[in-house]
Amino acid sequence: MLEISLSGQDSSKTGTFKLTPAFFIKYALYFALLIMILFLSVSTDTFLTSSNIINVLRQISIQAIMAVGMTMVIILGQIDLSVGAIVAFASVVNALFIKAGFPVLIAILMTLFISSLWGLISGAITAKFNLHAFLVTLAMLTLIRGITYTLTGGYPIGGLPNSFYAFGAGYLWRIPYPVLYMIIIYLLGMFILRNTPFGRSIYSVGGNTEAARLSGIHIFRTKVVVFVTSAFLSGLGGIILSSRLRAGSPEVGLGWELDIVAAVIIGGTNLFGGEGKLTGTLIGMLFIGILTNGMILLDVTPYMQQVARGLVILAAVVLNSLQEK
Repeated sequence: MLEISLSGQDSSKTGTFKLTPAFFIKYALYFALLIMILFLSVSTDTFLTSSNIINVLRQISIQAIMAVGMTMVIILGQIDLSVGAIVAFASVVNALFIKAGFPVLIAILMTLFISSLWGLISGAITAKFNLHAFLVTLAMLTLIRGITYTLTGGYPIGGLPNSFYAFGAGYLWRIPYPVLYMIIIYLLGMFILRNTPFGRSIYSVGGNTEAARLSGIHIFRTKVVVFVTSAFLSGLGGIILSSRLRAGSPEVGLGWELDIVAAVIIGGTNLFGGEGKLTGTLIGMLFIGILTNGMILLDVTPYMQQVARGLVILAAVVLNSLQEK
């Protein structure tokens, strides 16, 4: 077993770490990300250009925002499959409000409120009847998609004003607004998880629900607030996307729940709850974004791109399992 001393002292003392299989498993994502960046830097002329880097950040920003809520849900020991459907719902409802004559800001606030209600319903049912959210949110996914298609007849809603377009497609010092939203939400999410009683309660409930209950944590409230947070951020994602598209569409967000769960798992959040960091989720999201961008630059076919993403998700699940052993 290889040992590397950082202090020049005997390996039994502090300042020394061992290059064990566990070390490589723990930091596999960072090694893979570094190798991928180096490979794409050599293989393409455009990967490290500022415009491409901004493009990658813009492309991942909406799903990365939603992944903040999903990280909290998975730390809680649950999963939310309704997030993609809420994106489409928020996209459509916000467009309907604007077309009905509501000011853009009022339309956005009303859409965020209504979107959050889906999380309230999912969280309340999950907590009240002690059901796993996989089943509850799977049903909610179907319900929300059905309502969204009913509202639009299956057609997009276009003709949205330029003032709304700026919300999701504007720039500040060459940085796209969605990237700024992403940064702010991650900083806020990190603060909540690390420094607040509510953040600690999420870890406690996910780690051991019964122990959390005995310690005085309100299980029902914690679960509901986490699912409301996930739905709120999904609603925000739908609004940003509809702004970029200048339309509300019932077709958007299809399969997004799988991409977002994959990023959270790749980032090291424990599938069984109790462990996870938003820094890992952001790195996982960057990994998927750079992988997708790199395959496009290398002219990889869409079918092979899907194969590659599937293999990455499978590897992440295996590594997640190995870390538990």
